[in-house]
Amino acid sequence: MDFFKKLGEKLGLIEEDKTAKINAERSMLKLNLASKLKNINFTEQEINEVLDILTKMEAEVQIQKDLLIGTNINNPDPTIIMKEVLDEIRRLEVKAGEDIKAKIAEIRERKKSNS
Repeated sequence: MDFFKKLGEKLGLIEEDKTAKINAERSMLKLNLASKLKNINFTEQEINEVLDILTKMEAEVQIQKDLLIGTNINNPDPTIIMKEVLDEIRRLEVKAGEDIKAKIAEIRERKKSNS
């Protein structure tokens, strides 16, 4: 069944579910990150500390997306608002990346000092 769905999407017969695709990609990225952290001997709790940063960022991004609801109604130029929101989302993503690097370094330092 999945094969026919993918074929239909490729041929343009079935509209691709982009939200599901994005959610699946996010899940895979989180699993990949967790796997890499586990390979460098991070505990489940330490992995969760890192993944919590992503979870919080995703919630903040959703808040920004929700701000766009209805911006095209009675608004002569909604692109200004969209640009502001997209800029904020990019800022949140960059900050999350920096926070993740810092958290990993913090955990590694903590492990080193406990050894």
